[in-house]
Amino acid sequence: MTQDQVVEMFREHARTDTTELPLLNTIILDLARLLAESRGKLSKENFDALIRIGGALYKEGHSQYQARTDVGAIMKSATENDKQG
Repeated sequence: MTQDQVVEMFREHARTDTTELPLLNTIILDLARLLAESRGKLSKENFDALIRIGGALYKEGHSQYQARTDVGAIMKSATENDKQG
């Protein structure tokens, strides 16, 4: 199987999946569980590659969480300023 074939499988799954997108943290936890279960079955190179993928997903999830937190703080501050003004 080629990389392009796998990417096409991703695309097809994305097109046909009717469930709501899971939260990124759910995906990260699923990947962590799969890696924990597969640790002795994967080559070091494959395991390390999947850890890099998980790290990128974790970083993106943390970035999204921080952005939501920042927006929430801004909205709260604006609401409080409106009440005072």
